[in-house]
Amino acid sequence: MAGINAGYAVFQLSRALTASGLDTENARERIERWQQVVEHMVQGTALYGSRIPLVDMPEWVTLEVVTGGFATGQYLAGGALTEYERRLAASIPGIRPGFERLDLNTWHLTDEGIEALQKQLVNSDYRIDVPEEAALLYVAWLLGEQRTEEARRLIESIAPFFEQLRFFPMASDGLPLAAVEVQIFDVGDIKKLLSKLPAQQRLAVQKHVVVTRLPFYDAAISLFLLTYQDDWPCRQYPEGWLEQANALSSQFDATGSNDTLNLEPFRGRVGELYALLRLCSRDPISLTGSQVGRIRRIVNDFVCKHGHPESEDHLQSRAIQRHQVAAPEHHLIAKAVSERLTSYTSSEGISDFSSLLEPITNEEAKAYSLKTGVAIPPAVRRRLERCRKGTISQLIDKGLITSGDTVARVLPAMTAEICSAGFRDTTLRTLSIATYRAFRRRRSLLLLNLQSQVKISELPWVAAVEGEREAHTVAVEGARQALIESSATTLAAFPQAILPNKLLQEFGSLAVTAKLDLPFVEEVAADIFMGTFSNKFVEAARRATSLIDGTLYAHYYDIDTNQLAILPDKPKSKSRNYFQRDMDTSDALANLCAQRADAPLGGWHSATNGRIIEQQQILTTQNLSLLFGDLGLKALLHHRLGSLAQECFQWICMRQQMKIKFYHSSLVMLKNTAYAWRQMVFYLSMQDDAERRCAIDSIEAHFAAQPIAFRERFLPAIMGLRVAASGLPLTLNRQKSEGAQVFLGWTTERHWLLPPQTSDIS
Repeated sequence: MAGINAGYAVFQLSRALTASGLDTENARERIERWQQVVEHMVQGTALYGSRIPLVDMPEWVTLEVVTGGFATGQYLAGGALTEYERRLAASIPGIRPGFERLDLNTWHLTDEGIEALQKQLVNSDYRIDVPEEAALLYVAWLLGEQRTEEARRLIESIAPFFEQLRFFPMASDGLPLAAVEVQIFDVGDIKKLLSKLPAQQRLAVQKHVVVTRLPFYDAAISLFLLTYQDDWPCRQYPEGWLEQANALSSQFDATGSNDTLNLEPFRGRVGELYALLRLCSRDPISLTGSQVGRIRRIVNDFVCKHGHPESEDHLQSRAIQRHQVAAPEHHLIAKAVSERLTSYTSSEGISDFSSLLEPITNEEAKAYSLKTGVAIPPAVRRRLERCRKGTISQLIDKGLITSGDTVARVLPAMTAEICSAGFRDTTLRTLSIATYRAFRRRRSLLLLNLQSQVKISELPWVAAVEGEREAHTVAVEGARQALIESSATTLAAFPQAILPNKLLQEFGSLAVTAKLDLPFVEEVAADIFMGTFSNKFVEAARRATSLIDGTLYAHYYDIDTNQLAILPDKPKSKSRNYFQRDMDTSDALANLCAQRADAPLGGWHSATNGRIIEQQQILTTQNLSLLFGDLGLKALLHHRLGSLAQECFQWICMRQQMKIKFYHSSLVMLKNTAYAWRQMVFYLSMQDDAERRCAIDSIEAHFAAQPIAFRERFLPAIMGLRVAASGLPLTLNRQKSEGAQVFLGWTTERHWLLPPQTSDIS
């Protein structure tokens, strides 16, 4: 398929096939998904890059999507019957085998089915995992409001897919639909994780060695020491020695035959010594001089290192080792803790862990072969607390939210309530919240030609009730405040990272509800860049000028803000071949970015496109100017700007000095650190002169403390910052004269920040 490289999908399939643990269910499912993608590519049965990649299915259908935005051909509301569907089908007379889903969808439109749906609505007794599962609930609500014609039109739009897709919800498992607090994982996830925590093979081996093997080693050394004369073993054998040696050898052999850890019974010196002990116990005279010499070496080395095996010091050392491995294995404690979670609702999070972290009880000790009173170890505790419930700030403080992507994962639970507050009808509002959350779990498709992802308003059942939404003052102000708080919290926690696309979707929804015109711009993928930017990118660039004009940011990146302020919109383009690059020279922003990057437009080369896209991010500030200007984060975060800039620089220094094996990983590091540098420069630009000088002094001090090799390599970037901080634009001529460089992440040549080329592994 022109324009979409099948190599990526083939590479992902090869990775799945060569990964460890192929016998696991997850591994098999991953292989199957990528096989389906490759099959679609080979057969040309999917239009990747389109909003409707699969024929005969509308864009609102929720598809199974793998990494990169490729649809596998499976429908998340379709596939095999769920356990709930099977139980429901068994409880309703007349459901035909082989047609269960069709008949169940149809049954929900009978008087009995509508009554059941309306009862679920009133009691909030439903669970929606996929947006399609809400459709018939909306039908039931419309019928309850006597809006028969609208219900009929909605049914007509979904009925053609009754046989394939599930349009009714499961019964609720107790999840409250209102969620002031959020969690990353729910109780059910963690219960399953803890119950299946495997035994740690390494620790089991260590315990086996200390408890079983080392005592045998000590005993053999002691026996051979009894045979020493004139500093040589096997010169004398006290009475009963041969019998003791023979019995000890037999015991050692027995432990080897019963070994469930697949340890080699004769591995290393222990095994070698027992092989010699066995020979000696049977026929001491048969030992050769070489064998006696080997016994002498092993015994003497042991005594030299550990002392006599029966000495007080050695016995105490062995006691310490036994104590260290005596703790119960974590997987057994995890099973006990997993059972404690049974009393909690599986779809919720937990705020108070005190009762769950109590020491092992007597009953648990008996059930799981543990000791009463054993404390819950930190490793199990960390896993348990992954289902902690709290505000986003609290979860960040606890280390459970570790990136903007994770914020994007939990924010919909809060956004849903705010965006649904405009519905007067509480039943409809609750249904809207559940639908929104399910919709936000959809994975984005790979799209070309500036197409947008499907919006929730495009779902027929959501569109059918959109007229019920009112401009609710509380919702407007609540959305605005939520947008301010969530964006400020994310930037304060992860100042070095640009806002991920998933999070920008949530910010966009909040902005719409808050009636704010904020043209948030997503990160454009270099490998599918079509050579043009939509007009929201142009608007974002124009708006940025008022905030960055005359600042360190404009000086460092040599931005002509006057030119940027009058950048014209891109005219509507004529229709063209689906995969054809946009060569329209009237796209002022794309042309400006290409000019600044000194790169041609219209190619498929990822690095070239990356350079152009990076210039777009520079000119638009990649949403920072919108947040700091229009939304007021400049004032809100003013007291933290210096520390945010310093955190960025510290992160850059750390990442730049990591040992990276693969060349591609080095390129990713360069891109991310360049983006972090841009964030840092922006934060510095939002400060007044005195504060900025202080912040740059701190950055310089941290730079001076770095190893000399890194300082020499990174100095051009620092020189560029110094030039811009003096109020001079960092032009190409000034870069050459000052020995400075603008730190950019994308290049078509070997990056100047990479160490000298030796043997990069690509």
